[in-house]
Amino acid sequence: MAQADYNIGNLAGAAFRTELNETLSAILSLNSGSTQPVTTAAYSLWADTTSGLLKIRDSSNSSFVTIGTMGSVNLGLAALASPTFTGVPLAPTASAGTNTTQIATTAFVVSSYLPLAGGTVTGNITLNAQSDIRFADADNSNYVALQAPAIVASNLTLTLPATDGSSGQALTTNGSGALAFATIGGVPVGAVFYFAANTAPTGFLKANGAAISRTTYAALFAITGTTYGVGNGSTTFNLPDLRGEFIRGWDDARGVDASRAFGSAQSDGIRASTVAGIARTYYSGQSATGEFSWSGGAGELASNAAQGGDYQINLGSAPETRPRNVALLACIKF
Repeated sequence: MAQADYNIGNLAGAAFRTELNETLSAILSLNSGSTQPVTTAAYSLWADTTSGLLKIRDSSNSSFVTIGTMGSVNLGLAALASPTFTGVPLAPTASAGTNTTQIATTAFVVSSYLPLAGGTVTGNITLNAQSDIRFADADNSNYVALQAPAIVASNLTLTLPATDGSSGQALTTNGSGALAFATIGGVPVGAVFYFAANTAPTGFLKANGAAISRTTYAALFAITGTTYGVGNGSTTFNLPDLRGEFIRGWDDARGVDASRAFGSAQSDGIRASTVAGIARTYYSGQSATGEFSWSGGAGELASNAAQGGDYQINLGSAPETRPRNVALLACIKF
């Protein structure tokens, strides 16, 4: 190890020779020593024997900068061709969007690219040409994909709601891309309708008077209660029985069908009719019992008084009076 003050101009004779030898020795040994040289100049070298590092003075002669590790091949520095790095090599981080042969640091990768496993992505992600966003199932055998339409007239942003909706609700839009959960108006519980098949569709039961669970069909029970039957009186209730029936609008105090309770049944009936003084024109004969045959069609014309009195017209021979009709399945929404 050798260091010198590099000042030989003030010495003579043996002292000069000794100082010169020390200076040359310091140069040859790169100012080796455990502490930095007292006298330094820009770009002067120092072999730091404490750390084993070769250092060089910076251009402003203000501090030493490490060149490499003494005793290591190539001072421990990476070769220009095919180097092998160890430890944690560092490099400048390129600005976002850089696309050159510059080395990409982990900071650049994290900020610029989608992580392969977990992580947080900032900024917008664009998938070109109707590419999918795919959600794979548990074993990655199949997936559910979201895809843009083939043609979009203008940019469209759909904003998801901040909270979840209630069971059965659906996402709706305000027309400007803001989505919200809302209850879609559909068939209300308790609604009755006719179905063109002999089995009830999903969400409906046959309106056949059956006793059903008050728990399983709690929503329907809350609507109808025991109006159509108490079931077993505790755990079941009855559906309305609309098999073979016509439905008549509830009078609801109008007075057309007075004194009818809501949900009550009504038997069939024919309103009695009398025709005064016109039967003479149409009858073709009179029997001994006062009955007249009706010349205008099937049936009979019966007299309840002498000729010229009131007459009751009885037409047809069917067991009930009914309009033309089609038999469909009555169902009720539960």
